[in-house]
Amino acid sequence: MKRRNFLKGILYGTGATAALVGGFGTFSKHSPLKAGATRAEGEEATVFSACEMCRNQCPIAVKVKDGKVCKIEGHPDDTAFGGVICARGNAGPSLLYDPQRIKKPMIRTGERGEGKFKEVSWDEAYTYITDKLYNVKDQFGGEAIALASRKGPHDWFFRSIGRALGSPNVFSHEATCPMTRSVALDTTFGTEGIQADYANTKYLISIGRNWFEGIHVAQTRAVSKALSKGAKLVVLDPRFSITAAKGEWLPIKGTTDLAFVMAMANIMIEENLYDQDFITHYSEGFEKWAEEVKDKTPEWAEKETGISKDTIIRITREFAAAKPNAILDFGWRTAYTPNDYQLRRAILIVNMMIGNLEVPGGYYKTKPANFLKNFPDLAGNAEGLGGVAQPGFPTPIKGRIDGTGVKGTPGQIIPAYDGAVGKIIESILTEEPYPIRAWLVHRFNPYISLTDSPRVLEAFKKLDLLVTCDVYMTDTAYFSDVILPECTYLERYEPIFDMSGLTPKYVIRQPAVPLVYPDTKPYWQIYKELGERMGLGDYFGFEDMEDFINQQLAPTRLTFEQMKEIGVWTPSGMKGFYIRENDSKASLDNVLSTPSKKIEIFSEHVEEATKQGVPNYFSHPQPEEGTFRFVQGKVAVHTNAGTANVPILNELMPTNTLWMNPVSCRKLDLKDGDDIVISAGNYEQKGKLKMTEGIRPDSVFCYHGFGRISPELKRAFGKGINGNNLISNEIGIVGNAVTSTTFVRVRKA
Repeated sequence: MKRRNFLKGILYGTGATAALVGGFGTFSKHSPLKAGATRAEGEEATVFSACEMCRNQCPIAVKVKDGKVCKIEGHPDDTAFGGVICARGNAGPSLLYDPQRIKKPMIRTGERGEGKFKEVSWDEAYTYITDKLYNVKDQFGGEAIALASRKGPHDWFFRSIGRALGSPNVFSHEATCPMTRSVALDTTFGTEGIQADYANTKYLISIGRNWFEGIHVAQTRAVSKALSKGAKLVVLDPRFSITAAKGEWLPIKGTTDLAFVMAMANIMIEENLYDQDFITHYSEGFEKWAEEVKDKTPEWAEKETGISKDTIIRITREFAAAKPNAILDFGWRTAYTPNDYQLRRAILIVNMMIGNLEVPGGYYKTKPANFLKNFPDLAGNAEGLGGVAQPGFPTPIKGRIDGTGVKGTPGQIIPAYDGAVGKIIESILTEEPYPIRAWLVHRFNPYISLTDSPRVLEAFKKLDLLVTCDVYMTDTAYFSDVILPECTYLERYEPIFDMSGLTPKYVIRQPAVPLVYPDTKPYWQIYKELGERMGLGDYFGFEDMEDFINQQLAPTRLTFEQMKEIGVWTPSGMKGFYIRENDSKASLDNVLSTPSKKIEIFSEHVEEATKQGVPNYFSHPQPEEGTFRFVQGKVAVHTNAGTANVPILNELMPTNTLWMNPVSCRKLDLKDGDDIVISAGNYEQKGKLKMTEGIRPDSVFCYHGFGRISPELKRAFGKGINGNNLISNEIGIVGNAVTSTTFVRVRKA
């Protein structure tokens, strides 16, 4: 990092000199700056809003001086986030004022991927998209149009376009990240709204989760708090991550995590270490799980995992001894194997074996205001958010391309809201079950985020229409027909979003400054205007975002002005509560939404869909001599593929390297820092070697989100390894992208 920019970071808060940066000052002395307002020279204001440098939406306090954002800090009144933000959140001003942001709508003029565009008016862009979409709809039907985005407050607006056109093929990015965990939660508890109380746990086991690099500020702080109070941390990971450095590292063989978890269950049953009362009272199907794990002994697991049986036994006993205040973590970026969904279910089952649901230091259901209505003594004036009414959407003529919702198949349990986004590529290229001819993408970069990147480019080239809405010229935008420039989160209002945990919480995102580039727009305005141009205006029943928010807040008795003033709302004086904290036999009817109203260890629903009513173990191949399991992960200063071009973050980490154990390096005559070629099948990537003891000899590792191909990405062009260029588009049982079954070879360049 250049000394000049380092000093700027200290003075103005645009640099990230630590993983978490503390907030300073008393913000209540400042009144929020209204959109478009000006201040006298030298006067400082603070605007309470929410970050968007990743999807966690951390509450923030934006400092504005002389009409410009000069610093971003954590919201001082939010106890979960503690007034701190991460390096990415601290770099918001670097994104806001970056001259390489997309500034105007553009339409492609050259061949797809040639990089030739012309700047056009919004009116011309809307007309072009409208004509192309209706041409596809008229020829092939609304189902030939796909939409995909990362999850967020934009969904309501973006998805309304596709649904109004009669498309069933609307996707989130979840299949590339936490899909298997989400489906496991839903089929075990009947809800995805289950969270971990890390701060109060006494024993924490991570299976590849890395809180200190894949940072979620509130969770990272909570884990740190638990460790400071003496909690033990155990990390199963082929790589020695920063999180592993803070506990006991078990360098497990890749793809064998389920063997470890099933062996834990075996030991707990054999040694009577589980909570029989909890299992009897709250669950069903345990006897089938016990039958499934009875031969999954620690001796068997040692052969599968490479972790000694004595270690497995010791860890299991320690974990059980801490019950119910212990957590076997259910993971974040999941899908190591095609059967990863069953790993996540097994993790949840082992947690239930120690009865850690709705107790401190275990798992709990999120407590939004609507949930609290079931507890009148606690609810106070809490009311759920309202919504903007929409007319009924047309019923799609055909089913989804990914089979979501089809009974008797794994699609039966895939959430229709998310879908299997990798299937878009297959449908475009194979035209099965029917072809996708148009694709709308919002703040999502399939080239980097989906596996088998070369096939993604093939699919782009076959489309009749590809539209990207983003703040930067991503690789996907570079291959698009139309590019729509979204303004940043620091320049727009958004709907109130519910961030409830142990108590209800509403958060607002509001502009700190007027538009830096006047021809950029907030997403809600883009899709409202596009919808109106397409004759779909009835689906956007609001005048502007203030009207939308007022309709949301109507049931709550909160006002738009109040939310702007405080930024974050939670019921006054309310503290987090656990249903079973003072009553071990308390009813969980308000927590469980399964058909049986029990924790479904065996699930008829899952049995019908996957023929695995309880998790079954499948052994996956291990690397042969000369090949390595390819593992990816997150880094603290970047958000997957989303921040590589943010100037200050790019300067902090412009590229990645390939980690390899010294034993493996010596066999291949490789040295630290060598230029290398990584190959998998017909695909190759060039990069730099990092020789380290912090990786198993049979595995290699790189950080995810690097390696661009578009020349317009000048700072990030050609830098680093695009791991997804080496991973085939293998789709797991519940529609997830599989990340850890690829083997690679490595040679000196």
